[in-house]
Amino acid sequence: MSIPHRRAVPRTFAIFTLTLAAALLGACKPDAASPSGARVVVPEKKENEKLNAYVVAYNKLLQWHNFAEILRDYRKSNPKLGAKGNPPLDSYSIRGSDFDRPLQALDQAMAIRESLPELDEPAKALKSSLEALAPLLKEADTYEKTKEYLSDKGAKARMMDGPLVTAMTAAGKATATFGAALSQQTLKRDEAELALLKPGTVGFHKLKVSLEVRKLATAVKAALDDKQQVPAIASTLQAVSTANAELGTMKRDPKAQPAWDPVCEMYKSRVDSLLGTTRTLMSAMESANGAAVNSAAKDWFDQRNKAVEASNNCGH
Repeated sequence: MSIPHRRAVPRTFAIFTLTLAAALLGACKPDAASPSGARVVVPEKKENEKLNAYVVAYNKLLQWHNFAEILRDYRKSNPKLGAKGNPPLDSYSIRGSDFDRPLQALDQAMAIRESLPELDEPAKALKSSLEALAPLLKEADTYEKTKEYLSDKGAKARMMDGPLVTAMTAAGKATATFGAALSQQTLKRDEAELALLKPGTVGFHKLKVSLEVRKLATAVKAALDDKQQVPAIASTLQAVSTANAELGTMKRDPKAQPAWDPVCEMYKSRVDSLLGTTRTLMSAMESANGAAVNSAAKDWFDQRNKAVEASNNCGH
């Protein structure tokens, strides 16, 4: 799964989004016994249904909307909006699309009666922020397409600018807050599931790698926020490497489907590439080369998303 991994703090480096993937689970009893005899708590079926529904909604939103990136592009594409003297606009650009699908998915998730307070509250805040931003973004999109700025010299653009930036910033914060809460809940669920799986099985080792990769993502994001955290990546990197090597020892099952990936070979390969990209990113951050860090960070998140996709396609 991915982390929304999915923050409203200043960054030295560019911000990139991650895709959060759901491992759909069946009914699980609470307070189940693990192979070691320890007691673990696994969410009930309906709670898992709601959690997975929230994951679907979040993915639909992240597929097209990284608000921090959209806002950066908006500012870069419209430099005259902030220029002294309000010079006439000869161009106007705004990127983004409607939120109909993610809003519909959020509604469907929130309609499930079981309560998940850790997610229900940030979900309400996210929905509210999207509903506030949607009409402003659509109005700006219409303004761009009709080229009204050639008639009013940019008067409406300047009128829309303040509310649009405020709403987009709020949506970005709400998305980050919801993503962080969602990541915590899926992590709890999957750690509980891991305790019930038998070591030596594909399912156990695949999930173990996934959990370690998520910890690595947390460490990487912390280092991007604060370069003093770069050394902390090393221990999580080693944990991913060890878990992935264990996954690589699984024997092929010629009867498994899909035939090309019976024991998650593609997933292991993607994680191997992620390990290499992590080391490149660490080197860039240690060199304090901003351009190199931005490039390496983008590559890292691209590789992370590819690993998530491979995990989703990996047989159980």
